[in-house]
Amino acid sequence: MKVFLDNNSSSKVSETVVKAMIPYFTDIVSPPGSEYGISAGIEAKEALDEARRVIAEKLNADPDEIVFTSGQTESNNLAIKGVAFANLNNENKYIIASSVSHFSVLDSLESLKKYFGFEYDLIKVDSEGFIDRTHLSELLAKNPLIVSIPHGNQEIGTVEDLEDIIALCHKFNSLIHIEASYSFCKVPLDASKPDLVTVTSHLIHGPKGVGALKIGKKVKIVRLMDGGLQENKKRGGTENIPGIVGFATAVSEYTPEINKYTQELRDYLWENLKKNIANFQLTGAVDKTKRLPNHLSLVFNYVEGESILLHLDMLGFMIATGSACSSKRLEASHVLTAIGLPTEVSHGSVRIAVSQYNTKEEIDAFIPELAKVIKRLREMSPVNAEFMKEYFEMKASGKIHDEHDHHDEIEEHD
Repeated sequence: MKVFLDNNSSSKVSETVVKAMIPYFTDIVSPPGSEYGISAGIEAKEALDEARRVIAEKLNADPDEIVFTSGQTESNNLAIKGVAFANLNNENKYIIASSVSHFSVLDSLESLKKYFGFEYDLIKVDSEGFIDRTHLSELLAKNPLIVSIPHGNQEIGTVEDLEDIIALCHKFNSLIHIEASYSFCKVPLDASKPDLVTVTSHLIHGPKGVGALKIGKKVKIVRLMDGGLQENKKRGGTENIPGIVGFATAVSEYTPEINKYTQELRDYLWENLKKNIANFQLTGAVDKTKRLPNHLSLVFNYVEGESILLHLDMLGFMIATGSACSSKRLEASHVLTAIGLPTEVSHGSVRIAVSQYNTKEEIDAFIPELAKVIKRLREMSPVNAEFMKEYFEMKASGKIHDEHDHHDEIEEHD
């Protein structure tokens, strides 16, 4: 039995999407052409235009504002760096972003700082991952070129209320970029209000390697991909027509009924976890209506998230973890750190994300195995409630310093 419960990393491509893409691999193989081109090129152009219309309509944007990209990472890079490059000759080289932003946003900021002299600050969030409005206002007073905010958080599932944030950024004459990859089609978003919006395909049962960036008509941006006049001169290179058609098909068939189903399945999972496993806590928004509908993120005390992941994988259940050792960065999750979770606790984090293809029967099979894995790992672990109580007392007294991480030796208790 193989059960995929990591649908916020990627998702199964629907059969409808695959069927829609096939003709653009096998029959309509020309790049998009004008009315003066060959017929296959014209058909490709018509498919491209229709896909652009579908995604624009879903976002409440103008089709001319939609630029197709290779996905979330490229869209975020184009949004942040494109605006920055359009302002290279300005004195103002200041940007702000959420402290729980996706790495493609944070790494873009680091590159701009390293190579082009830009400065940036990260906006504080509260214990549930919501933007600190007071801190945002303080940073906006420093006149940032652009502000980047995630709509639905990739790790803890918190969905930000954007209306007042967008209004506040525009009051200070700052552009605002919304990272909506994880919320697109799952949570309503009026993309006519923010200046730039990132969306992607593979999280809604579309193909990997394709996404889009909504760029408002008044936004000055420099393209990152040179080499042609494609995408309204915003991104050079032949468009990925099969992927774009698949993306639009996935958007068309991702209905409110899917969200209703995944939310009910998520809640069923949550209620049964509480009945079967002790000593864990929810991360992200406590109010379930302010979370991504298919998403559940937890921290299990006294165990490591990557150990849970690996044991479950051997049993056929696939989930994700924000634990440090699951990442090539080998550091605590920046999202869990930003919401105030101690490193020693955050290593027990896991993320479970269901899809329309998961069932209650799969959840019923998953929970007992998860409970067994956690019980087994806790029995093997030297860490327990008493150990952690003593550890935090030592940390508070200064016997353990902040520069120590969970791999360092700790001072011996007198």
